[in-house]
Amino acid sequence: MNVFQHIQAADRDFAPECIFDIGANVGQTVAQIRRAWPNVVVHAFEPVSATFAKLEENTAGDAALHRHRLAFASRPGRAVMLARPLGVMNRIVAPFEARGQTEEVEVVAGDAFCADKGIERIDILKIDTEGHDLEVLAGFRNMLAARRVTYVEVECGIAPDNAMHVPFPRLADFLFAFGYGLFNLFAGTRFNLTRRTHDRGIWYGNAVFVAERWPEDQIGITR
Repeated sequence: MNVFQHIQAADRDFAPECIFDIGANVGQTVAQIRRAWPNVVVHAFEPVSATFAKLEENTAGDAALHRHRLAFASRPGRAVMLARPLGVMNRIVAPFEARGQTEEVEVVAGDAFCADKGIERIDILKIDTEGHDLEVLAGFRNMLAARRVTYVEVECGIAPDNAMHVPFPRLADFLFAFGYGLFNLFAGTRFNLTRRTHDRGIWYGNAVFVAERWPEDQIGITR
């Protein structure tokens, strides 16, 4: 059972209409989503050109999928990104980190993208950007503040020696401040990518947060 199927099983009344897959790679997450909701509208974002081409090829028959060759951050612009063809750890890097194959990509902020496309709600916002995830979340701050995102799935670091991913407490503090609660924490592989070893403890995971009800809703106040 994947993350989306867990949400489906736990929240029987939840019927998503719009899902964002940020860091779509070649369509692995899209395939997981389709096992839970075959016809939901999904916006898949993959900025690396070679990987985006493979995403298009793998999902060619999906009429409810919108594909975008874009990266996300807290503000729009351009950025340098590692661009290993089909690599699962490509990420935005600072100029001094730009070693090996890189590519300049277009960057958008979530709030502005949604406003431009007329998207008022996101039912699930999935973010997997290899350590850039808090920057991506910051670009959705207005939608998060209004709780116009229901579920947030975000990759996070668990082990203290994990310098690759954003530590779970930082992501939790950010989302707790916007009125989100922790729905569940799903362990990733126990393979430590830094030391190339199989750790006994969890090195990283995927945290899922859910928008809590407004406090006034609990006491019957209407707006």
